Amino acid sequence: MLRHDALSDEASLVAARRPLFRLQDPLPLCAPRARKARLASLPGLHGVVSRMWDAGRPWVAVVLVGVLTGAVASGLDVLSGWLSDLRMGKCTDMWWMSRGLCCAGLEPGEQCRAWRTWGEIAAKEGHVVARALAQYGVYMVTAVLFALTSSAFVNVFAPFAFHTGIPEIKVLLGGYVMRGFLSPMTLLIKSLGLPLAVASGLSLGKEGPLVHVACCICDLVLRPFESLRGNGARHREILSAAAAAGVSVAFGAPLGGVLFSLEEISTFFPGSTLWQSFVCAIVAAVTLQYIDPFNTGKLALFTVTASQVWRGFELVPWLLLGVAGGIWGAWFIRLNEEWERIRRASGLREWPVTEVGALALFTAVVSYLVVFMRVPSSELVVALFQDCSGPDAYGLCECVPRPSLPARPREQGLTLGTQRSSSNTSSIVFLLLLTAFAKTLLTAATFGASIPAGIFLPSLTIGACAGRAVGLVMDALQKAHPQSWVFADCPADGGCINTSVYAVIGAASALGGVTRMTISLVVILFELTGAIDIVIQLMMAVMVAKFTGDYFSKNGIYETWINLRNYPFLNTKLDYRRDTFLARHVMTPVNELACVTDEGWEVSRLEALLDEEDYRGFPVVKTMRTRVILGYIGRAELWEALMIDSRSPQPQTTSATSAKLRPARHAADGRPWVSLAPWMDEIPVCMSQDTPMELVVQMFQRIGLRFVLLTRQGALMGLLTRMVRPAFPMSSVQPPH
Repeated sequence: MLRHDALSDEASLVAARRPLFRLQDPLPLCAPRARKARLASLPGLHGVVSRMWDAGRPWVAVVLVGVLTGAVASGLDVLSGWLSDLRMGKCTDMWWMSRGLCCAGLEPGEQCRAWRTWGEIAAKEGHVVARALAQYGVYMVTAVLFALTSSAFVNVFAPFAFHTGIPEIKVLLGGYVMRGFLSPMTLLIKSLGLPLAVASGLSLGKEGPLVHVACCICDLVLRPFESLRGNGARHREILSAAAAAGVSVAFGAPLGGVLFSLEEISTFFPGSTLWQSFVCAIVAAVTLQYIDPFNTGKLALFTVTASQVWRGFELVPWLLLGVAGGIWGAWFIRLNEEWERIRRASGLREWPVTEVGALALFTAVVSYLVVFMRVPSSELVVALFQDCSGPDAYGLCECVPRPSLPARPREQGLTLGTQRSSSNTSSIVFLLLLTAFAKTLLTAATFGASIPAGIFLPSLTIGACAGRAVGLVMDALQKAHPQSWVFADCPADGGCINTSVYAVIGAASALGGVTRMTISLVVILFELTGAIDIVIQLMMAVMVAKFTGDYFSKNGIYETWINLRNYPFLNTKLDYRRDTFLARHVMTPVNELACVTDEGWEVSRLEALLDEEDYRGFPVVKTMRTRVILGYIGRAELWEALMIDSRSPQPQTTSATSAKLRPARHAADGRPWVSLAPWMDEIPVCMSQDTPMELVVQMFQRIGLRFVLLTRQGALMGLLTRMVRPAFPMSSVQPPH
């Protein structure tokens, strides 16, 4: 409220205490405490019920978020599977069923007659060329159509529905406000666009975006709970629980989801948040398993059933896979970052839907030529993680002949990969490495386009291809030199090398190299595959991949995109534990700041300050000579203080009106004073400029601060904020279209 504080007579003093205008009555700072006291004073049964409801509201919200996240994820899984299969054919009995549901109940090796490809539907028997052209044409058209539709949804209705959403969630949980990112429209468009994006065949996954979907559901659930949604700390706690539920339903890994929220998402994770995340993840997983969208009766998506006997010589290829995963992760991050630079410098960012359509067409053309790229990534990972004890539909095993299955590699069309015999191991290894390289380039170009896209599944696929190739090479070497001392631990009869284990280790190494996750990644992969026998191998591979990737850069893919988007974020992975690294070494010194003094400013001078400077706020000092801190006033608050409500009947200020930051006791020259005290933060957080940066960072993370004033003997010396140095010009890092 604006007040005149220096008028000559008593009537004027009374009028001076009346507000010139009222924007909105702020809630008292002690509102939560007053509500607690009011509840404690309620007598009888009504008081007991009210207090129980107040204590149970967070848990009700957590359970609702878990149930809704599991239900929405199940629907997205069903829709994604049906749309993906629709590119290849349809179920003749019921067209709305996916291939898995259409062929459910058949024995392994039994031909599914209810499912027919588009080539079989379009042409009769014997017309091979016509069937191939029909199959190829439908594949291309549907891929581009799905991608264009998804991108159009995002760009027209909900710009924040693009990308994975995890970088933005990390920033939100750090205390930054991003309006519209968790809106119901964003939830709707992301839920519609994600299955279309996955079904288009683009090199992306739906696992990361499901975390964004879960957080949108959380924000929607909290809307009736005003006391929770209006409390920033409570809101962030339940958002952390929702992120855990998103990972839980994405991978069928509730424990991995809790650890993912702890390690990767949240900047501050107290005990209450841990319990809420655990409950939310479990409820979401139980809901997903109850609905059972995959019709498997279990949560493990990529089951690895073979046991692994520890053999010493295999440590070398396993560790090499970890090193390769770290190098690949660093290279992929650099490649993705450089492509984003090209996208912004070339103006391609101004044509987001066209870019997505071109990517979808190019990806479809390339993918259809290679057998391992034509199938959905989830099915390819299942095949790569499968041992050689069952039917092999993709030619990855030598020990079991391929049955006559109507598998995707045998569908009509041009194919670089065909059936495999014992003499063409090199061909399969070449195709696997070609698939890994091509998917790397395609993922680097796709991750960042204006379409919902995750990085988990492409990284798993690339790493699994490379790992399976290494396993095949090791298997071939062992069979070619069975008497060598290197393979002395191998049994005389039976297999020695389990190539599926190499695929899992390669997938863990690649995902660890690109995300720099550690404990949560191991638990996610363990729950994802059920491979308890290779947990130690996974831990070693992830550890080596992280150390190798950190040698090139400490930032994973999510931190890189936070910097690309110029979000204010304190990276918890950076090490500040040095006694010589003090706040004054990185602060903005006072001579580079725009400060407001309590010496009486003309309103026109304040308006000029706002026009000339683009700072988000201004420190308030007594005088520039003493620099004694009186408070801090934000840019928005200063604008409100200077704004005049045209509907107010009170006298308006003029440019000649002076502004005081505290009520004046007397009039100096008869001019009216405008007090800015109601908008000023009179108790900003201040710290000594010689405070170690480790302590400063902890204050930012645990309290959710946006700035800290740094002092020396009570005088302002500088300021620290969350803002990071932009990697690109500010005009190019605005929110997406």
